[in-house]
Amino acid sequence: MKRALLALLTFCAVLTSCTQTYVVSTDDSTENGLNTSKATDGAQSEDGETNEDTQVQTDIQTEKEEPIVYTYEFKSDLSEYEKYMEPEDRDGYLILVNKNNPLPENYVPEGMVDVADTRDDGRDMQQMCLYASKALEAMLIEARANGCKKLSVTSAYRSYAYQYKLYNQYIDKEMSRHPSWSKEQAIAEVNTYSAIAGTSEHQTGLACDMHNLSSAKVEFADTPESAWLEDNCYKFGFILRYEEDKMDITGGIIYEPWHFRYVGRYHASRMHELDMCLEEYLDFLNKN
Repeated sequence: MKRALLALLTFCAVLTSCTQTYVVSTDDSTENGLNTSKATDGAQSEDGETNEDTQVQTDIQTEKEEPIVYTYEFKSDLSEYEKYMEPEDRDGYLILVNKNNPLPENYVPEGMVDVADTRDDGRDMQQMCLYASKALEAMLIEARANGCKKLSVTSAYRSYAYQYKLYNQYIDKEMSRHPSWSKEQAIAEVNTYSAIAGTSEHQTGLACDMHNLSSAKVEFADTPESAWLEDNCYKFGFILRYEEDKMDITGGIIYEPWHFRYVGRYHASRMHELDMCLEEYLDFLNKN
């Protein structure tokens, strides 16, 4: 009986010793990029001394996890627009709309406002979501400060019904231009430059068409205004949505140097750095 009791006491002592001793490996204390040690004020070795190398490693890892903040200098004072270009809801504007990701017929974005730079030629005042509209206003203020004085917005939000009407008008126009074409051929041609209702980014209230020509044409790409927009739009939270070398990824839509989409400065800057269109970037985020 005494021997059994002595064995039980010895086992408990060993168990207590194991739970109180924690050894940190300074060679391999990370897993999937995260520090797996439990030390917070500096790890301790078996002799009780603080391991400063492990603390430095923890500090470096914490620094790496801090979100990147992109800041840019402008000729104009755009301080009042900063909260729109760099929204607090950083991931709230990454909605993907294309042939594989349609919007419902009744989708109408909330909080739309007038676009200040709607072309003054008798057309209806264009509208966008508040943050997109104000960031666009800032971008065009800066564009004018850099000599691009004739840019204006020709189209922004479009309802499902309006896009349906527009798409079918284009089909009729192609049939008139090419009497020998079948309707299927006309539709295939229209699909390269217009979207079926529900698959248009314009329905999100985050996209707009802008240029300085009488109508949207690829020739806009040859103007200084187009070059400035393409080189600087990300600073304001916008991306050139349909790039010349991304047709196979963006659903076959032709190069549209006039079509810009708001995603917010952080993601626009990241996409610029990575040379990715929206489809590529969202796939990248999902995998990382």
